[in-house]
Amino acid sequence: MKLDFGKKGSLFTVQLSLDLFLVCMAWMIAYYMRFHAGLSVPKGVPETELYFKLLPFIVVIWVAIFFTVGLYRRSGHHHSPFTEGLDIFQSCIVATVFFIAFTYFYEEYRYSRVALLIFAALHPWMIIMGRSLVRKVVRWHRRHSKPRWTLVIGGGSHALREAFSLNVIDNFSTRKVLGAILVGTAEQIRAGEAACREFNCPVLPMQMDWPAFFSEHPVHTVIFAIPHASYAFIEEHLDQIVNQVSDVRLIPDLYRYTKLGAGIDMIDGVPVISIHESPLLGMGRILKRLMDFGGAFFGIALLSPIMAFIALLIRLTSPGPILYRQQRMGLDGQTFEIFKFRTMPIDAESKTGAVWATEHDARPTQLGKILRKSSLDELPQLFNVFRGNMSLVGPRPERPMFVDQFRRNIPGYMLRHKVKAGITGWAQIHGWRGNTSIEKRIQYDLFYIQNWSIWLDLRIILLTFFRGFFNKNAY
Repeated sequence: MKLDFGKKGSLFTVQLSLDLFLVCMAWMIAYYMRFHAGLSVPKGVPETELYFKLLPFIVVIWVAIFFTVGLYRRSGHHHSPFTEGLDIFQSCIVATVFFIAFTYFYEEYRYSRVALLIFAALHPWMIIMGRSLVRKVVRWHRRHSKPRWTLVIGGGSHALREAFSLNVIDNFSTRKVLGAILVGTAEQIRAGEAACREFNCPVLPMQMDWPAFFSEHPVHTVIFAIPHASYAFIEEHLDQIVNQVSDVRLIPDLYRYTKLGAGIDMIDGVPVISIHESPLLGMGRILKRLMDFGGAFFGIALLSPIMAFIALLIRLTSPGPILYRQQRMGLDGQTFEIFKFRTMPIDAESKTGAVWATEHDARPTQLGKILRKSSLDELPQLFNVFRGNMSLVGPRPERPMFVDQFRRNIPGYMLRHKVKAGITGWAQIHGWRGNTSIEKRIQYDLFYIQNWSIWLDLRIILLTFFRGFFNKNAY
């Protein structure tokens, strides 16, 4: 079978296949090191079949985790082998935790903890070395392969850089950019010239005799990366180009519309582009829900004595219900009822209406001030997570009347509702909570959505214990 190194899909297929092969190989090596390398085996050597049986489960777990944490989404965009190695180690840690949990509940056989430890230590290094070998093979292939030339027609710097990256940055590409034809406004052309200098490719004249040009230059691919206002150029020249080149591609000009990243679906053979694509789709959404459910269950069980003690203090110090229920806006703009420990008298908003809490707010009770400053008033939101209204990590939910104000005045505000609201979030651990800049909060929320992974959620949860509970803006 001939491998086409010019296709980006080939890189993905080779990386995925090699990663899974090495993970499975590491599991079997761990078995032989544990039971056939001279180590003491008090309970006797188990049959090899018992360990072979787990290989399909290993494949499923590692595929699910690697895709969910975004290892292949970032593939090809690592700045160095070091950052790629960090991503691999983080992904392998998460996958190993799930695998150990699976073996614990697997009733047929209790697998060796030493073998599991050897496997956990071995397989990340095998994946890293395997990818290093692939890079060396690719470099050798590129040195010994005939180049496939690409012509880029563009103007806007974002789309133009994307067009270059499809052919230049891709590790499996043997393509070389013949040159770029710049189309658009004067400002876009200047930006395009800067991009051409960055990627060291010449700028070609806008008007030319296409049959003569392609006869003289053996172009294999033409990429259109044109600003939307200049799409007339495509209509004018496309028919001549497709008659000369078999591989013609178009990068839609979506950068001024999308802040999260676009996605594409095929419906009855028709491409449908989603302007704002959430990374929490498919398996990612399932695993995040599993983490939320498990984390909420564990948190409720662990913190129930503290919550019971707080409930008793509220009952003894202030008349009224223990819990405060309030409408908030969450995923897809749907409202839900959020739970908090009550920190104010029951008629606190009867005169003021819905207002933001401020640093010197006189409404909270003495106990309420302590609860709000320490964020302990938010512990009942674990029940919201358990019910599925919220997530452990995500943008903080706001009241619908505040959302109506913000959505009119702050661009991109509603994009934060592409994911479930959270108890803690990227903005909160960086201090953007309470009566602080909504614009900065949105900036951090969108960064979280754009870069979501299970590992980022775990990092935020960990940092919440150091930065999230006590904060100068919590009042």
